[in-house]
Amino acid sequence: MTGKKEISIVETLELLDEKFANVINHFSQGEYAFWLGSAISKERVIGLDGVLSKLLEFLRSRATQDFDCPFKKSLNEVLAIADLSAEETEQVDLEQPANEWLCINAIIDKLWNSYSDVLSVRVGEEPLDYLLWDGLEFKTTFANQEPDLEHLAIGMLVLEGVVKDIATANWDGLLEAAMRKLGHEGTGYQVTVTGQDLQGPEACAKLYKFHGCALRAIDDEDNYRKLLVARDAQIIGWLTNDNFKMVREQLHSLLQRRRTLMIGLSAQDSNIKTLFGGVGEGKFWQWDNSPTPIVISSKNVGNDQKTLLNVTYGPEAFEEHEKEILDRSAIPAYSKTLLTALLLDILTKKLVTLACDANAPKLTGDDRERVCFGLKHLRNRTARAGESNSRNLVEKIALTTARARHQLQDGESPTGPLNYYPLDNAPLHLMQGKQALFATGMREAAAALGIVGLADQKGEWVVTVDDPKNANSGALRLTTQHATSRVFLAANDHVITELINCGAFSEDDTDTVVVCSKNVSSRQQRNPSANLRGARGEPRFISFGPMLEASDDVDSLYDSFRKEVAI
Repeated sequence: MTGKKEISIVETLELLDEKFANVINHFSQGEYAFWLGSAISKERVIGLDGVLSKLLEFLRSRATQDFDCPFKKSLNEVLAIADLSAEETEQVDLEQPANEWLCINAIIDKLWNSYSDVLSVRVGEEPLDYLLWDGLEFKTTFANQEPDLEHLAIGMLVLEGVVKDIATANWDGLLEAAMRKLGHEGTGYQVTVTGQDLQGPEACAKLYKFHGCALRAIDDEDNYRKLLVARDAQIIGWLTNDNFKMVREQLHSLLQRRRTLMIGLSAQDSNIKTLFGGVGEGKFWQWDNSPTPIVISSKNVGNDQKTLLNVTYGPEAFEEHEKEILDRSAIPAYSKTLLTALLLDILTKKLVTLACDANAPKLTGDDRERVCFGLKHLRNRTARAGESNSRNLVEKIALTTARARHQLQDGESPTGPLNYYPLDNAPLHLMQGKQALFATGMREAAAALGIVGLADQKGEWVVTVDDPKNANSGALRLTTQHATSRVFLAANDHVITELINCGAFSEDDTDTVVVCSKNVSSRQQRNPSANLRGARGEPRFISFGPMLEASDDVDSLYDSFRKEVAI
C-alpha cells in the first residue's frame, strides 16, 4: 500500500479484519457514533475550495473602482486574510474571473483553514450572513441534491441498526436525500438542530446537525436561517448560544456514551475541539482503552485532529504516547472506500451470525467456520468486482439485498425502486439467537450462501448477480462452463408458490434453482395435474433446511447441495 494515493476496498477490508478487528467488532454492536465532515459531500455539494472561489468571484464581479465600493472593500479584506506575497498580489487581476487568476490556487490554500473568517467579512450594511446566503446562492446550492455513495452507505448502516447517533457540521441535506432514496424518509433520521427538534418522534438514528440544516433554513427561513453556523463569531458563540444548549448537552453525553468514528471531519472548528476537550477533562476515555475510543478515517492525521486527540486523552498522555495514539487512531482510507468496506463487512457479519444460528446439530465448530469462510469469500469477491465503480456497487448492494429479502420472505419480486430491506434492524449481538428470526428462513439462506461461496472459491461455480431491477432475477446466478442458473431463496413452500404466481419464474424454466429454508412439498399437493417438483428439465427445488439438519459434516453438506443444484 506504500505510496498509493488510495487503498482499495479489499485492502481496507483486510485492515478491518486484522489491525482494526476489535474496533469493527464493537462498531457492529452499535458502540460507535459517526462524526461527519464536509469531505463526505465534496463531490455532491460545492466543496470548501468551491465555496471560497465562488465568494471571491461574487465580490470581484460586483466590485467597482469607486473608493467606497463595499464589494471592493470586502474583497480586499478577504485577500488580506490570505496574506498574499507581493508576487501573488500582482497576479490578482480584477478584470479577469477569479478562477483565472494565476494565484487562485495559492489563495484557496491560504484561506482553507480560515473559511469562517472569510464568511465573517461583512459587505457594507448587508446582513451578517450576506456572503453565505446571497454570495453562495444558498437556496440553489443546497436544494435538491443527489446523494453519493457515502450517504447511501451510512443510511444502510443506520437501517441495519449499527449506527444510532450521527453528529455532523454539514448543512447539506444529502443524508436525508439518501434515506429518501432508500425508501425510509421520515423514519430514518430524527434531524436535530435545536432542543425542540429532540421532542419529535423517534427514528432509526438521531442526526445532530449542530451547525444548522440547509433544508430547514430553506423551508423555514424565519426560524432556521439564523441557526446556520458559519462565521467565526458564530462558531465561538455556539458554545454559549441558548438555542443550542440542549444539543450541546446531548453531544457531550454522546461523547461519553459512545466511541467516535470520525469520517471526513478536519476538526478545525474550535467548538468541536472544545466539546471533545470537555469530555477529556472528565477523563471518560483513555488512549489505550480497547477498542480505541476515537478512530479517524485519514491517511495522515491533521493538526486539528491531533489537537482533538490531545484534549480528549490529556496533554501528558498525548506527549508521551503520540506515535502509538496516532497509529491506533487512523484508518488510512478515505470516506468512499471505508464506508463501502464497512457496509460489506457488517452485512457479512450479520450473514455469519445467521448461518451460525441455523439448525445443524451435526456440524462442528470447524464446519461452521468453513461456512463462514464461504460468506467472507463472497464479500471479498463483491469488493473486487466493485473497485472500479464503488457508487454503483453500493447501489447494487441496496437493490440486491432488497430483492433477495422480498423474494425470501414475501414471495414477491417487484420492479422499479425497491425500499432498502435490512437483514435485521438490530446490531449484531442482538441478532444472535433472536427468536423472531427463527421462521424467516434467513438462517438457512445464509448457510446456503456460505456453501455457494465455498464452491465459488474452489472454482466449481462462478457467482454473479443479475440486474436487481429485473423482476425475473434471483438472489444470484451460478455459472459453469456448461450452464447457468438463477438462484432464488425462499423461506418456505408457500413463498415458492407466491414467487411462481407473481411471475418471478415459471414451472417450465430450466435455468432455475430454488433454495427453500424448510421442506419442499411436491407440486401435486398444489397442482395434481403436474409432475413432482425436481423432475428433469424443470426448476430444481432444494429442501435446504432438512439437508442442513441431516448432514454429518460440511463436506457432506457441500456434496449434497452441489448434487441438487445440478449444473
